[in-house]
Amino acid sequence: MKYAALFALCPLCLAQMAGASGLTHLPQLASVAPEAIAISPHVPHMGTHYAMPGDLPTGPIYCVIEGHVVCVEYMFAASALAEGVSWTGLLPGVETPPITHVDLEFKPDGVGPMQEPIYQLHIYFADSDVLAMH
Repeated sequence: MKYAALFALCPLCLAQMAGASGLTHLPQLASVAPEAIAISPHVPHMGTHYAMPGDLPTGPIYCVIEGHVVCVEYMFAASALAEGVSWTGLLPGVETPPITHVDLEFKPDGVGPMQEPIYQLHIYFADSDVLAMH
């Protein structure tokens, strides 16, 4: 019985040995887009956003936590979608790790310099529980 608590902690120990942040398997921004600039402060569960100025406003935009790319984001003007604009051949700018989940969000007031309704597409490479720690 006294060992039950020790065994219960084993998964936690393994997680710490594998990298406490759960991000070490993800590519580093410095090797993906070393000239990217920060375009937002840290956003909870997503990190700081970086982009190459020539790629804006569509993207790719890199969500970065502890130097690791946790997701790639694209932004699409709602008006362009309504007009039937297509975006084909979008390149993520990174050899993508396995995708954990994808979110598509509508922002009626836009974000940052895009002050019109937009859709944001986030392609995540980190699990939600790992992102929740940041």
